[in-house]
Amino acid sequence: MKRRKLLNKALDRVALGVVASSVVELSDLWSAALSLSASEPTRPTPIDARDSVARERTADGYAMTYEWTDRSGREWRLEFPIERSAYREAADEMHGYLSGFEAAKASAHAERLTEALVNASATGKYTRRSLPESVLIDGAIGLVHSLEYATDAESTGAPDYIRTVEETLVDGCGDCEDLTYLLVAMLSQPAFGYRTAMVILPGHMLAGVHRDDLPAAYADAPTLPGGTYVGIECATSRPIGDFKNEPVLAVYGDGVEYIDQSAITDMGEEFLQDPTQFQTIADASAKRPH
Repeated sequence: MKRRKLLNKALDRVALGVVASSVVELSDLWSAALSLSASEPTRPTPIDARDSVARERTADGYAMTYEWTDRSGREWRLEFPIERSAYREAADEMHGYLSGFEAAKASAHAERLTEALVNASATGKYTRRSLPESVLIDGAIGLVHSLEYATDAESTGAPDYIRTVEETLVDGCGDCEDLTYLLVAMLSQPAFGYRTAMVILPGHMLAGVHRDDLPAAYADAPTLPGGTYVGIECATSRPIGDFKNEPVLAVYGDGVEYIDQSAITDMGEEFLQDPTQFQTIADASAKRPH
């Protein structure tokens, strides 16, 4: 979709050039079209009103700068480069909800980002490389919360679009799924090593972290139904364990755990309205003993 729009724009400009000047060589027009098709992928990205994200074009990619304040009032700054080729490859990938979750956890850029977070500067009594785990998780959550929330329709023009980690970082925005994948990706990396999950509510998604993996500061955080995972809102700023007051339909970590069967039944086909997105859940349901 994105590539087609760029090519159409290039062809329109080529046609305009032919009309404007008969002396322009065809080879020059073709070069112009190729140059346009190789330009930065365009996307109507909302600008964060707090200016927490800055993006600078470089010779081979994007120099990203993120600045945010976590819930405890610590100010953070993180500089992170992303190659243009990596962004394009990520934007060309097609993902459903489950494959998007798995791809996020396996993202090499998520691993690099988490390493950068460990070395990022946070104000207060702590120095680099001595940040307690509880401070680091607050920093990771704060980074995700600092990104602009934007629906798929607003930011991509598509009714439903699954961003990769790379796209969310460069675009500086995402909806609840995109922001959840980013946090899950970070917390799944060796710097944290948490067991993570995708938590599905009606029309909403949040991250889940195994209760035994959280630092002691969050030992008393309320767990999701089932008692295994603690929910973390990614689209809104809430304390760890506090989430939107709606039934939890399912949790997907190593597999699918159905939580509120009656709510799933009440939703009917809406929960599985797109087989390409939730086919893995559908398959798991068929194999699950009743």
